[in-house]
Parts: sequence; C-alpha cells; structure tokens
Amino acid sequence: MKLFFPAWVWRMALRDGRRGLRPLLLSMSCVILAVASVVVAFSFRENLQSSIQAQSQSLLGADLALDSREPFSPQDEALFRSLGGDQSRQIGFTSMAYFPRSGDSRLVQVRAVSGAFPYYGALESEPPVSMADFHRGGNALVDENVMLQFNAEAGERVKIGDYEFQIAGKLRKIPGETLAFSLISPRIYIPMEYLDRTQLVQKGSLVRYRVFFKFPGGTDVDVMVGKLTPELQRLHLEADTVSKRTASIAVSMDNLSRYLKLAVFIAVLLAGVGVASVVHVYVKSKSQSVALLRCIGAGPRETVSVYLLQVLLLTLVSSLVGTGLGIVSQFALPYALRDFLPVTTVVTLAPAGIGAGLAVGLGTALLFTLIPLLPLRKVSPLLALRASFDNERPARDKAVWVVGALIVAGIAAFAVATTGSRMYGLWFTAGVLAVFGILILLARGGSVLMRRVAPAVLNFAWRQGLANLHRPNNQTTAVILAIGLGTFLLVTLYSVHNMLVAQVVQRSGQGEPNLVLFDVQRDQRQGVADLLKSLEIRLHAEVPVVTMRLSAVKGRRVEDLRGDSAARIPPWALRREYRSTYRSELTSTEEIIKGTWQGRVAENVQPIPVSVEKSIAETLKVGLGDELLFEVQGVPLSTRIASLREVDWQRVQPNFFVVFPDGVLEGAPQFYAIVARAGSNQASARLQRAVVERFPNVSVIDLSLILSTLNSILTKVSGAMRFIALFTIITGLAVLASAVLGSRSQRVKESILLRTLGAPRSQIVRTIVAEYLFLGVIAGAAGAILGIAATWGLGFYFFGTPVAISLGPVGAILFSVVAATVLAGAIGCWGIFQRSPLEALRAEA
Repeated sequence: MKLFFPAWVWRMALRDGRRGLRPLLLSMSCVILAVASVVVAFSFRENLQSSIQAQSQSLLGADLALDSREPFSPQDEALFRSLGGDQSRQIGFTSMAYFPRSGDSRLVQVRAVSGAFPYYGALESEPPVSMADFHRGGNALVDENVMLQFNAEAGERVKIGDYEFQIAGKLRKIPGETLAFSLISPRIYIPMEYLDRTQLVQKGSLVRYRVFFKFPGGTDVDVMVGKLTPELQRLHLEADTVSKRTASIAVSMDNLSRYLKLAVFIAVLLAGVGVASVVHVYVKSKSQSVALLRCIGAGPRETVSVYLLQVLLLTLVSSLVGTGLGIVSQFALPYALRDFLPVTTVVTLAPAGIGAGLAVGLGTALLFTLIPLLPLRKVSPLLALRASFDNERPARDKAVWVVGALIVAGIAAFAVATTGSRMYGLWFTAGVLAVFGILILLARGGSVLMRRVAPAVLNFAWRQGLANLHRPNNQTTAVILAIGLGTFLLVTLYSVHNMLVAQVVQRSGQGEPNLVLFDVQRDQRQGVADLLKSLEIRLHAEVPVVTMRLSAVKGRRVEDLRGDSAARIPPWALRREYRSTYRSELTSTEEIIKGTWQGRVAENVQPIPVSVEKSIAETLKVGLGDELLFEVQGVPLSTRIASLREVDWQRVQPNFFVVFPDGVLEGAPQFYAIVARAGSNQASARLQRAVVERFPNVSVIDLSLILSTLNSILTKVSGAMRFIALFTIITGLAVLASAVLGSRSQRVKESILLRTLGAPRSQIVRTIVAEYLFLGVIAGAAGAILGIAATWGLGFYFFGTPVAISLGPVGAILFSVVAATVLAGAIGCWGIFQRSPLEALRAEA
C-alpha cells in the first residue's frame, strides 16, 4: 500500500482519523449493504449454474424423451425397439377433475405414466409414495395447489373422465418443472393401466404422447440423436435430451440472474450517491485543515490523498463486512425464488461472487468519493488566514467531469457485460440515468415551486424547515434519490399488478363471454347446447377447430427450414400443431390490416386463400401472396395468404393464427369450442359439475379461474420482484439514515443558535418536522409520478392494455414513505436539546 501513498500520507490519515471519522462511519452502512447485495446476486448465479449441472439428469427425469401429438405408429414403435434401454411411457392431455366430496371441479393436465419414470429425481409428494405402490391401484397424485384450493386430503376421491381415482398424495415437485408452472397448469398423475377407464383419449382428442429412455452408462445420447434427426423429422417426433433441457433451463435462469444483478446494481449506485453526499459534508468540515496542510508545504495531490486514504480504508473494511453479510444472506434468495427455480439450489461459497462484491464496492466508493474530494485541490492556503476567502465562487473542476464520465462508462460497461448485448446495455444505462435525472428534476422543481408559493401562507417554523432544504452542505439530493427511487419501485410494482388484474375483471363485467368449453365432439354439440339452455347460460358461439401441421413454407419443406440456421424461423413455429378454424366473417376481436378477407370459396379451389395473424406471419417470414402447405392427418392443403389480421388475444374466446374460408374444412376431423356467458359464479360451478358428469371429455375454462390464477401468479412474481427490489429499498434507507445522522452536528448547532435567539423547543421541533415532511412529500411525489409514468409505459407498449392506475395503493405508499421520512428525521435529531446554548457562543468565540 505504501507504493500508492507515501508514508507521510499514511501518518496524517491515521492521525486525522482518530477523532474525525465518525461522520464517514455512518455512510459505510451503504457500502456494506451494496457489497452484500452484489455478493448475493453474483453468488446466486454461480450456485444456480452449478446446481443445474449437478442435477441435470433430474431436469428431464430420463436420458432421452421422444414425443408426438399423434399415437405412436408401428414405425415409431420399431424405432423405439431399436434404441433399446429401459423405457417408460406418458400420455398427457387436458381434462376436468371433479372432487365428489366438495362438488368442485378444475381444469387440469392429466398425465398417465407407466414404467419406472422418473429415472432421475422423483415425484415428490406428501405423504411420500413410491412408484411401485402408485402403479398397484387406481391412485392419483394431485397437484398441491389444487388440493389446497378445494381443501382435499389424501385418501379422498377425484373423478377424471368416467373413473374415480383415490388421491394417494399431494404432488409437490416434478423433475425439471417449477412450482409456479402448477398455478397455470396443475398436474395430476395416474397409472397408465387405468387410462382407458377414463374414456378420455378418443379420436380427435388433444393428446401428447411421450416415451422416456434410460440407457446404460457411457451412452452418448447427443450423438445418437444427431444421427437419428432425419428419421425423427420424418416421423414427426420431437427429441429432448439432458443437454438440451439443461441448456434451455440454463438460459432462462441466466436471464433471471441478469435481472437480479441489474437490480442490485441500482442499489450500488444509490450507495455511491450516499457515500458521495456524506463525504461532501465531511470534506467541507476539513477545509481549514486542508488549508493548514497547504500552508506547511503539502501539495494538492498529497492533501487529497490523506482523505482519499481514509475513505478507502473504511470502504475496504466495510466491503469485508458486506461480503460476510452477503455470504450469510445468500441462503435467503433461493428460498424467496423457490417457486421459479426448477432445481434445488445448493448454496456454497462462490469465489467469483465474493470477488465481484469486493471489486464493485471498492470501485464504486472510489469513483463517487473522488467527486467531493477532488475540489480539495483548489483549496487555497489563504483560507487558513482569511475565512471570507471561501466565499469566492470556485471555478468548475474538469477532473470532476472526468470522474463523472468514468462513472457513466462504468455503468454502461457493467450493463453491457451483464446483458450480453451492447444495445440492451446502453438502453439500461440510459434508463438509469434518466430515472436518476428525472427524480432530481422533479424533486428540485417541486422544491423551487414550494419556495415561491409556500412562504406567503406558512408561519416561521414551516418556512425555516423549507429553507433548510437549501442550506450549505445539505444532503437533499442524496435523500431525494433514496426516497424517490424506493417510492418509484413500489408504485410501479403495485400499479402493474393491480392494472393486470383489473383488466381481467373489466373483461368479465362487460357482458362478454366468460366460459369456453373445449373438445366438444360433433355428436356432443346439441347436448352441450341443451345443457347450457337448461342452466340459463347464454351461448355466444360454436367454433369448429381443425388440428393441422405445417409442411412447407414458400415451397421449402419444414425439415429443410429447421436445419437451415439462415432461415431464422424459430423451431417452435415450424413443429407446432396449428389449431385452425373456418368461417365466413370476421369476429369482433379481429381486424384486417393487409389484403382482402375471403369468407367462402368453392370446394376445389387451389391454393386456398387464408387469413394469417400478423405476429405468426412475421415469425414465419411470410406475407401477402406467399404459400403455406399444411397437412391434416396426412392430407395436404395448399394455401395462399390472402390477408393479414390483427387479433385481440386478451378476449375470452378462441382466437387463431390461421383462419380458412367456408367450403374447405367442413369434412375434416374436428372438434368444437363453445363460447358462453354465465351470469354468476354459482351458475358457472353448476355447469362445470354437469359437464364433468355428462361430457367428461369436455374441458371448461372459466374466467374466474383465469382471474384467480393470474392473481396468484402476479402475487408470486411481485413477491419475488419486491424481494429483489428490497436490496435497493434497504440501501435507500441506509442512505437516508446516513444523511440524517451525518447532518446531526448541523442540527445541533442550528437548534442552539435558535434557542439563543429565544426560539422555544416546540418551534424548533416543528421546524425539523417541517423539513422532513417537505423532503418526504417532494421526493415521494416525484417517485410516485415516475412510477405512474412507468406503469403507463409498460401497459401501453409492453402489455398492450388500457392503462388504469389505482390511486388508493399509490396514496398509501406515498403516505407510508412520508411518514417513514419524518420518523427517520425525528429519530436522527433525538437529544439535540441536551447541549447548552453557551456552547454555540464559545464555539463562535
């Protein structure tokens, strides 16, 4: 260390710091929290990656999985026999589950399994159930969320199709799947031997067939799949391997860790602002000492180095403390995010995370500390002899601007490195600077406005409190950023949550459909219609659905496009099943944006004019006049894009990527989706019970279930995001506390002077309360305005929904922020009346 600072600087820094470092100690809490948050974020990524690699086989539950949307053909079975290994089967489909005890029903994903699957990991249930016992009878493992929703217990019955299963246990964990996924699509596992008794898998049903393989050790599954790729594509089989599943999950989890790192980086920047603010007050109190050092021959560099060394030593100690706190705190993060993690995260010491925490903490403190320290180079020795010399306005220091540029460059470098994209990194940098700048602009604008308007109507105590925001050496900017940023995050999170839930509620209250019945077969249409009529539920529409696959795009076969990276068409768009419909008219959710709608054609027209939804057209890189070749159970359908549609996907009714005209698909295998509206939740419940009993293959989607599911998902997502935002909020509280306590000496001196002039204690207390009340209102209002603007931007540009801001939660957040600010100010100024007014007179003498 002596290589960086001379011995004289070390001695002066230690000697001066014996009695003058207390104000700096307060700001080090910001560094501790910032370093701890960085250690947690970076260690989480390292631990999560190592856990994914260690548990990679359990993510799939097998070495290889092959799946199809159609029953396995003899050719498929011959391929499976040639592969060998231990094999298990799974058939999955969507159906209604009925609980006889409570009379409740719910749309679930049923999975019938055979064999020893999962080969790696386990289906975790309560009570624990072995797969051997599970296959011995008509048992069912039911998703825990469904069990909790209907207050069901193990040993009770659940009816799926025509058969009642005994609930063997609550299903808690499935290899490779998250708990949050179960909110969207809860799972029920049943033995394959009992699938036929449900009578649910029939011709035309939407079913997914899977076969799982476990091979002897040393088998290179990826090489095997590479050789089989042409055959798999010919047979329309999709392969999933351990490496493929691991890579897919690793990408998703890496995106989560990137978001986490960017979120905690905001806390780091806020800590830097807090450190700079406290150091600014500290160096102002050292102006006389700096002038004396200059008088005895110390140069500008040595003078700055004395105080820079003090800050760096304290920062190093604080970073070490923060590292220890981060190591302890990292155990909490996997627990907070457990619903979104597909693996059990094993927490260990992560050297990379610890190193990142130390580097970011020291680097941030150094850069932000230089902003108030560099002006010490301009302190004249004359200040030691003539105090009025300090009143001269100093010239702008170019070195400070250089440091500011380095800070911006550091933010951009961190953002680009974290996001892995120069564009996204620069956008993040611009967003951070914009948020900080807008908060300061709004807060200072409000402060100036209040200074001009308030004095005419306020008494002395309130005017003095407002004037204190502009006193010399004030820390108004740091406190505004701390309070405003926390308010901005809270308002944005709660407003977006409420906006999305309110959107679904609004949809249900406009007389629009709130029920959709899927998988209604031709011979069931009339029976379902009669059932709706008997229950006084209004039928809106009967929509035919034809399942088909895409065979060629613009004359190129799908197999060729999937193997051509230059085509830039996502694999899912080429291999998915397209559920299409036919009709003569547009619905209220659609609008033609290009081309001409054709509602009816002759039976033998080739190619068939179709209407394609605009987003899938963009994905497939097609436009008006381009040809698409579909297959319906092996029968080719040559089509030409006659129009492009814009679809409102938020409406509760079936919408489609591809719509055919009347006159073509009437004879194709199809089922129907029936759209209806129930006048109450009770009517909806009666319909679902009746459908389960009379039409067990029909699935019912209820808008109230969608609303409940959406609310549950948003609650979990918001909870996770609030936990991540907690790093920034806690750091902001630390900045607020350090600013309050750092200016305590000023408060004491001001109170003594006011008491000397005859001001009563009550008036001084009102002045302090007024100052922090103004500070909280200005900063909180700025953060709330920015949060409302962010909510509007997310709603309009990202979610594409009408924006409705609920002012109740915003007002509650603003009130809480103002109350916390006033409370912090009152606590920080506690005990200022214990000193005698004579102290001020002695100090002035």
